[in-house]
Amino acid sequence: MDSDIHMFMVNGQTTTPMTPSGLATQGLLETVHLEQWVVDNPQVLGGDIRIVTTQYDKWSSQFGDSAKERLDILGLDSSGQLVVVELKRGSDSRIHLQAITYAALVAGFDKHTLAEVHADYLNRTGTYATAVSAAEAEDLLDRHVEGEWDDDVLTIPKIVLLAEDFTAQTYTTVKWLSDLTPNLSIEMRTINVFLQPSDTANGLPCVVFRRLYPTDDPAVRILTPGTASADTVVTKIAERKMRARSTYILHDNEVIPEGARLELSLRGVVNLPTVEKVEQWIAENPDRGYATWVRNRERPLQWTGDPADSTWTPTGLARHIVERATTIHMDAIPGGDVWRYNGRTLYEIAKQAETEPPTP
Repeated sequence: MDSDIHMFMVNGQTTTPMTPSGLATQGLLETVHLEQWVVDNPQVLGGDIRIVTTQYDKWSSQFGDSAKERLDILGLDSSGQLVVVELKRGSDSRIHLQAITYAALVAGFDKHTLAEVHADYLNRTGTYATAVSAAEAEDLLDRHVEGEWDDDVLTIPKIVLLAEDFTAQTYTTVKWLSDLTPNLSIEMRTINVFLQPSDTANGLPCVVFRRLYPTDDPAVRILTPGTASADTVVTKIAERKMRARSTYILHDNEVIPEGARLELSLRGVVNLPTVEKVEQWIAENPDRGYATWVRNRERPLQWTGDPADSTWTPTGLARHIVERATTIHMDAIPGGDVWRYNGRTLYEIAKQAETEPPTP
């Protein structure tokens, strides 16, 4: 089998080629194997994605119409954007047509119906020991999304096509749609199987996930004018993606030195009565209002107000502090906007690091 990906087993200076194979050849199936791999490792889809449901097929209208389409995987990005995933073993010249249909269908979700679907999925898969209500599922989704999110963000889902290979028909259609409708985000990702040399332990197959198209993530390079169009859903999604990626950008570019002291500043982001309660609680122990930056891509904050050696996301720690100070549960706290380093928010620092060219 010809492949443009080459994998090797390495032992010091010695390299041994791994043999390319296929899912079908290895007896691996779409729903039994490939789907489960993605559910267990949603990072292969790009971004910080929570799996909302799998194999969803409950579509209907108020007039009694129904559809039998079965969506492989539905995810929710930390920006609040839905992610429609279509899986194929081998290649299928119609994969993009199916995915577009699913995207149109899920664009009708609001937060409440999405929570009902998620609760059903969690209960069906036995994710938790006790049954999960729709309200509890909505809370889980709220906690996954950075900051406040509205139903309008759900109206433009992202599409991810995942297959071993793609036909020229799919390439052509996806490229045409992307050029014609920049607001529609479609990614083509591949999965390829490789076999270890027979003399290695177990000889288990390995799989490689990679993004094939587009080669770069367009969400981080969208420029928008300061006009009325800045109020559009697409601009909102692009900005939310940027905010959700702030800590990754800061970590990868090493913008904030390890051990730096960050200050919590809720004013202008959280309602004033809550801010005053939190500030009063922090005044009793000023360390409660600070965090230390650590070299952890996912959870880069260590709370100085807690002796435990645990790390947090900026949003998670901000929520935790508010709940400790007020017993109020808050979902809409954008972590990148409430933590400051040298007087600037994490979002402001990340935005500058992303848009400015690197210093020679």
